[in-house]
Amino acid sequence: MANDEFSYIRQWTGRSAGQAGDGLVVGIGDDAAVFSVSSDKEVIACCDAMIETVHFLRETMHHTDVGYKLFVSNISDIAAMGGVPRFAMVTIAKPAAWTPEECSQIYDGMYEACREYGVRIIGGDTVSAPDALHLSVTMLGEVERGMALLRSAAKPGDAVFVTGTVGGAAAGLDLLLKAKEQGTPMQYDPYWEPLVRLHQRPSAQVMAGRLLQQASGIGALNDVSDGLASELWEIAEASGVAIFVERDMLPMAGLVREYAETVGKDAVDWALYGGEDYQLVGTVQGTKAEILAQMFARQGLSFSLIGKIEAGSPQVFLQAPDGSSKRLNKDGYNHFR
Repeated sequence: MANDEFSYIRQWTGRSAGQAGDGLVVGIGDDAAVFSVSSDKEVIACCDAMIETVHFLRETMHHTDVGYKLFVSNISDIAAMGGVPRFAMVTIAKPAAWTPEECSQIYDGMYEACREYGVRIIGGDTVSAPDALHLSVTMLGEVERGMALLRSAAKPGDAVFVTGTVGGAAAGLDLLLKAKEQGTPMQYDPYWEPLVRLHQRPSAQVMAGRLLQQASGIGALNDVSDGLASELWEIAEASGVAIFVERDMLPMAGLVREYAETVGKDAVDWALYGGEDYQLVGTVQGTKAEILAQMFARQGLSFSLIGKIEAGSPQVFLQAPDGSSKRLNKDGYNHFR
C-alpha cells in the first residue's frame, strides 16, 4: 500500500463511500459533503478531540476502543441537547509511531459506534503529526426547531437528576493505570471487568435525551464528560442559580464502591470529579420530578433525583446526611495539566 494521505483515506473511510439518502446528498468522495435538514428541525453541531497522552494511553485503551469512545463523547453532546446524531467528520493526525493497520482499527471502533447510534461519516481530513496521535470529530445532529435543551434553563424549585450511575469510568481508569504502573498493561482481575468497560466503552444516552426533550417541565441539561461537579457548575453559572446535591443520593454502582474500598479511595470523589461517564445531568420542575422518574422506569432507563435548585449566586454544594454542606470544586478534567 502506498504510504500517502490519499491511500490512507481510501483504506480507512472506504466503508462510507457512496452513501446517500436520509438527507445526505453528497458524502465522502468530493470536496465537501452536502446534506439537507427537514424544515421543522435545527442542526446541532459539536466538536471533540482525543489526543494521545492527554486523553488516552496505549496501555489503557485498545485501538478500537479509542475510536469508539471518541464518537461516544461527541454523540453524548448531541444527546445533552435532546437531539439525534446524524453525521460525523473525522480528522486524524498520524505520527510515524502509529501504523496504518493500527489507525484502521481506530476506524473500526468509529464505525462500530456509527452502526450502534445511526451515524454516518461524511468527510474529514488526514494529515501527519510529529509526535502523538491526534483525533478530532465534528458531529452533526438534529433536534426539533426551538426545542434544544440548554444549560441555562434551570430555575429555583427545580429538582436535580442524573441518568445512570457515575464514578465507574474513573474507577476503571484507576484500575488500568495501576496495571500499567505494575508493568502489566491491560492485565487485571476479571472480577473488575465491568469497571474497565465503563472506561473504555461508555454509552451515550441518546434515548434518555430524547425522552427528556419530549417530557414536560424539563429545565437545564448537560452531559457528564468532565465530572458531575463540573457539569453542575456549568448549569449553575449558565442559569444563575445555586445547586444543592445530596451525597447519599449520588447513584454509584456497588462495584465502584467495592473497588474504592479495596484501593483505599473515596468513590464519591470519582463520582464528582472523575468524568467520562457520559450520563445526563439536568433539572426538572419539582412538581413533575416523580412523573419523570416514572417515565424513565417505564422505558427501563436508570434515573435518580439527587438534589434541588435554589435562588442565589451560582454555586454548587454537596450536602451530607447530618445536614452539613461543602462547596464543590468547579474544576473538571484539566486538559492542560
